[in-house]
Amino acid sequence: MSRELYDKIKEYNDTVKARFCMPSHNGQASLDDLYSSAQFDWTEAQGLDNLLQSEDVIARCEKKLAINYGYQDALMLTSGSTCGMQIAMALAKSRQGVALAIGDMHKSFYSSSRIFDVKICCCKDLTEAVKVSSQEKISGVFVTSPNYFGKVFSLKEFKEFAVSVGALLVVDEAHSAHFPYSSLLPDNASRYADIALVSMHKTLPVYGGGAILLTNGKELYQECRLLRADIHSTSPNYLVMASMDFADDYMQSHGEEEYAKVKSKIDKFKRELIAGEVVDTDDFTRLVVKIEGVDCNKVSDKLATQGIFAEMAYGDLLVFIVTPFNCGKLALLADALNNIQLEKLEEDIDVDLDMQNVALRGEVTLVEVEEALGKVCAVEVGVYPPGVPIVKKGDVINQKAVDFIKKYSSRLFGLASGRIAVIK
Repeated sequence: MSRELYDKIKEYNDTVKARFCMPSHNGQASLDDLYSSAQFDWTEAQGLDNLLQSEDVIARCEKKLAINYGYQDALMLTSGSTCGMQIAMALAKSRQGVALAIGDMHKSFYSSSRIFDVKICCCKDLTEAVKVSSQEKISGVFVTSPNYFGKVFSLKEFKEFAVSVGALLVVDEAHSAHFPYSSLLPDNASRYADIALVSMHKTLPVYGGGAILLTNGKELYQECRLLRADIHSTSPNYLVMASMDFADDYMQSHGEEEYAKVKSKIDKFKRELIAGEVVDTDDFTRLVVKIEGVDCNKVSDKLATQGIFAEMAYGDLLVFIVTPFNCGKLALLADALNNIQLEKLEEDIDVDLDMQNVALRGEVTLVEVEEALGKVCAVEVGVYPPGVPIVKKGDVINQKAVDFIKKYSSRLFGLASGRIAVIK
């Protein structure tokens, strides 16, 4: 076994007599079941290495992660891939060019561009990207692969394009954390990405916020390391880091057998499911169920009342993240889906809102959704998950957009107390 960080914290805990430091639960597991892992919850613990200047056990753990994921270097993050996106955007800023996105991006791409004042261009495909590159200096090419629905994109052409324009290829592969641990799963982006963002907590037994920024290139690694020291919290969560170390070690030892078990259980689920069909995905663990013409948001709500929780409902699609630790419950899920009363889908979540996009000029103000009609949106608004904006900054809000925002208000990002930011 190779879980040095996890073991080091365990040994460290054995020496503790009293904790007069953050966090102030002081490692007291007896307080409540909530604190059963509290002894692992340190920040800036003396003798446990410093995440923001890792030179000892954390540095070795990061190197192990880099090797296992096929990259030259890795930086652990305890505040999610959003922190990694901010680092990547800061790099784009330092290279004095446009951050160009090809395809859908998570909302952190847009928010990071505002934080660091980076001009962005969003293209549907590589053909559009090439046209943009003839007019703009591109400092970073940003791509999401896999997406929320388990689709993995071929990155070879994206890499060739990035090289041709002298830009970094940044791959948001947040949902690929499990890929390196089984030959049944797709390859990750390590052959092509200069920078990759991986949310280990999404698909592995890792506490929330556990992510890694992976790099190819020593100079690039040092730049990212300096930026992490600026951007990341000075109170990194050792509980999260210990779980990352443990999960990596466990999957290195058991990943092949565990994901073979997952595949077998999913294959059985497909045979048992009557109410809908399983959509083919590149990542078989991303279980996407399509129930034609049915409002799956309501199906998801009904599942929740039975104690069964989906990752996401999106129009007539349900998305479930299947792991070695929940695949034994798939028979329960199939039975629940087969017996739920289905309701017709009135409006597709993928509706084309058909909005004009204009340059932003004027002061930003918050208004009620009904008052936003005809005004220019000052932020991105969309459904989370998946976190991809439907209404973008600069869009003139039409009636379709107002109806969309009102319908999905409980799942939206981009609103503040139910109000939307617009230009006066």
